[in-house]
Amino acid sequence: MFKLRRITSTISAAAMVAALPYALSACSTSTEPYAPGSTAELKMADSYSLTHPVGKGGTKPFLDRIDKDPSVKIEYFASGQMGKQADIPSVVRSGVVDLAVISPSYVSSSFPLSSVGDLPGFSSDACVTAYALRDLVKPGGVLYEEELKPMKFMPLWTGSIPGYEAMTAGKDPSHPNSFKGAVLRSTGGALDRVIDEIGAAGVGMPIGDMYEAMSRGTVEGTLASPISITPYGLEDVVHASTYGAQQGNFTFFYGINLDTWNRLNDQQKKALTDSADKSQQSVCEELNAAREKSVKKMKEAGVRFYDVTDGKTAKEWKNISQPVLDKWIQVAESKGHPARRVVDDFKDALKRHAGRAGAGVTNPKARAEAKEQQP
Repeated sequence: MFKLRRITSTISAAAMVAALPYALSACSTSTEPYAPGSTAELKMADSYSLTHPVGKGGTKPFLDRIDKDPSVKIEYFASGQMGKQADIPSVVRSGVVDLAVISPSYVSSSFPLSSVGDLPGFSSDACVTAYALRDLVKPGGVLYEEELKPMKFMPLWTGSIPGYEAMTAGKDPSHPNSFKGAVLRSTGGALDRVIDEIGAAGVGMPIGDMYEAMSRGTVEGTLASPISITPYGLEDVVHASTYGAQQGNFTFFYGINLDTWNRLNDQQKKALTDSADKSQQSVCEELNAAREKSVKKMKEAGVRFYDVTDGKTAKEWKNISQPVLDKWIQVAESKGHPARRVVDDFKDALKRHAGRAGAGVTNPKARAEAKEQQP
């Protein structure tokens, strides 16, 4: 039976850069199409581990299904072994790896429009957002034609870490104006615009560095999904959070180098797309469920949640969305990008997939809230 290799050795960024010329030379000779009945040996780079909800719900099921098909063999590099998230588009485009995950927030200069799913004011449900984005990034979709195809990247499945909340070391986070002058950790991209709108200063840093930064007081808080807190033990330093602020999401696309895709035979393409279709659903269900579990774990650790779903505070947070969206459109349009069309297409896609809300959520009240929040 076909066996999948999963590489666990760490590859430093310096070593990868040093090996790049050789890797490019090796890749440049591999241009022949795969014959029927052959095995495609592909390399895959991931930013997440297989135990993270993104890996557990999407990547691991994808690899396990591919493992059963002799037409494709994947050499898998987890947890940033092939480069930081900001490096991945170049690593994929050059052919050093064949498959990888791209997070628009980390590469907003290359993918300014693809961060539309990260903006506040749209859906905070993992399934609704991810399926809507998939409509835009598949061949024929505006994001594919405008950004992904020119970068030689074809998404296979998409995901969304949902429901960004305002979090602090203990200060009441329930009102946006309480963050004026604060220093907050940011992932970049659309989130930077939210942080600017509430009058705070954003500091870009990996989530793994936030524990020390919060402990030392280098940053006073962050905007993040609860899903991103508990895998890193950040509930020990985050002591207060909003609940229901809905200040955006963190979206990502798992896909394949377009040149590699065009070389595959029909059986190999079917193996990848069938596995990806199943991961599309399983990862969004896992992320919806993980948010619910993370909120519970944070509460058990003593984190105080401030409900901002009703009344004046709900309006204050909601009022942030439109200025952020307007500025996002304005900046992109000024550079010649069709941002308004992207937003219109995304809104239409959100409506088409609104019925997917709440998938994976076990709490009836939380599932009902998820459906009520849809456009």
